[in-house]
Amino acid sequence: MKRQTKDVSVKDAAELLRVSEKTVYRWIRQGVIPAFKFQGQYRFERTELESWARYKRIGSAFTPRAAPGGEEPVDLAAAIRRGGIHYKIEGGTPAKIYRAIVEIFPIDPPHDPGFRDTLAQTLTEREALASTGIGHGLAIPHPRHPRDWGLGEPVVGVFFLERPVDFQSFDGEPVSVLLVVLCATVKGHLQMLAQVSHLLHVPETREFLKTVPTRTELMERIATIRPTENAKSPAK
Repeated sequence: MKRQTKDVSVKDAAELLRVSEKTVYRWIRQGVIPAFKFQGQYRFERTELESWARYKRIGSAFTPRAAPGGEEPVDLAAAIRRGGIHYKIEGGTPAKIYRAIVEIFPIDPPHDPGFRDTLAQTLTEREALASTGIGHGLAIPHPRHPRDWGLGEPVVGVFFLERPVDFQSFDGEPVSVLLVVLCATVKGHLQMLAQVSHLLHVPETREFLKTVPTRTELMERIATIRPTENAKSPAK
């Protein structure tokens, strides 16, 4: 299948972002930059990369754009309350996990009876492009492109698996915990991914998640981390 010319390579992305290729690969491993794999090589959809760079204020090639006046920052804790915290999710492959997840997601967009089938397919197709596993038994599944699911606000569902599942993560560790991110806009999508990535890259939080905390314990921990304030540009 031929890719569109709007896709760019790691080398091109590094030049546009004014960082080294090594830095770009590190961001890919950390799951903080939107990338996908095609024919064994990491690629970037240029429009998505530009939006990410403007939000992160990275690279002089991208002039930051002013945010709409009065826009509130996304709130990870509120998004998780909307998506819920779920346990003992069954499935031996990512596709089966996604099918199980969409059936229990506590959301039901109006006038969209096919929402759950579409979401399962969208997450599975995204996983086929590049693993959403970020290492340490964690994954951040999300559609490749933001979409107005009719939800009104960002939604993040936390899912603890019954048994670890191989997601082809870069460190080879099977995934036990997923945070599924759904947003309607590019800006909201990137902000929420930054907050979730910040949360999961705190070593103490990763160890805490391995204990399979209760809903109350997890929400209390998230409230103490304050990712909205601390989710900054990744170090170069």
